[in-house]
Amino acid sequence: MSELTDYITIKESNLSNATKKDYDFRLSQFYRFSPITSDNELIDCPSEELQKILVSYTRHLIKRVSTGDLSANTVPKMFRGIRWLLNSNYRENDIKWKPIEALFPKEVKRSGFKAWTTEQIALMLENTNNSRNKALIHFQASTGARVGIHDHPLLMKHLTMMEWSGHGCYAVLLYADSDETVEEKDLRDKQDDVQSGDSYWSFLTPEATGYLDKYFLERKRDGESLDSNSPIFSKDGPKSRLNPTQLSDLNVTSILFRIINDIPELKRTKKGRRHDVQINHGFRKRMNTILKLESKINSNITEKILGHKNGLDGVYLTPTRQECFKEFVKGIDQLTISDTNRKQIEITRIKQEKSELERKIPDLVNQAVKRIKSELQQEGWKINQ
Repeated sequence: MSELTDYITIKESNLSNATKKDYDFRLSQFYRFSPITSDNELIDCPSEELQKILVSYTRHLIKRVSTGDLSANTVPKMFRGIRWLLNSNYRENDIKWKPIEALFPKEVKRSGFKAWTTEQIALMLENTNNSRNKALIHFQASTGARVGIHDHPLLMKHLTMMEWSGHGCYAVLLYADSDETVEEKDLRDKQDDVQSGDSYWSFLTPEATGYLDKYFLERKRDGESLDSNSPIFSKDGPKSRLNPTQLSDLNVTSILFRIINDIPELKRTKKGRRHDVQINHGFRKRMNTILKLESKINSNITEKILGHKNGLDGVYLTPTRQECFKEFVKGIDQLTISDTNRKQIEITRIKQEKSELERKIPDLVNQAVKRIKSELQQEGWKINQ
């Protein structure tokens, strides 16, 4: 392979940034163990020698699993970057992977998939006075955004307001590129463009929208001039409003960890290497459960709101922002955190249903009268018009 000089690198690939970071991290772990120390050496390594190195590395990982230093479920992930690099540089058939995979330890039942309850999230909100952190908790609870979402651009241009029952609800474009706008996404969705990118629509409840607006107002009062390229969540305080920096995923996890760790009632149980409720995934699990248990919500659109790509529907179903929002609102009651806000929403809904019923009553009465007259006429009755 020494004649190969034009390497295809992970950096220049079309992989997501999160995947690139993951592959680079796994490769760095491999290079620390093996005599191979770089991507170039990996690509150039003779097949027979590389096969032995990979088998030896697998046994090293198994030892880490036996000491509790590594999860058995992580072992296959340690080879993804290696396989991608080899396959992308014309070496997809040079390694026999079945003998290596035969050494992999059996998967263990995963922990950490419990959801935060509405009451627990209310406790988080009660135990922070910071408007940004309150808005952030509501954002996570309402969107169910997966881990890593804050390492993608989350800018003001990715927000747009929707209206529901007299309330405002933000639609937020997740996994968008820094130059992608709401208008561009709407246009692609309407054109049923299968290759519409990784971005997808999620939404904030009226409650979450209100807290986000309060946070924006506070930033403006502190002298920040919010424009389309301003981050939705800034990690800078009032003294650094001229050039704000977006919160990273690590920042978000740290903020939530500090809040959760200070509340005795939110103490989590650790099983193996994970807690029973994961800091970020606990919000996503809650939203997933609420939307999927609400039978009136279209299941395919639920998957879209959660950013899932399942089967053919995941590829070919391209619902518009309005169609996604129409389904999302069916779960607003249960997604709302405050009892007071939930009751207000319920009161609004009852009033609207009453108003709608009152509007329909005259039509229903007229239809009933016409039906009765028609039946009487068929029986030979003479009806005065």
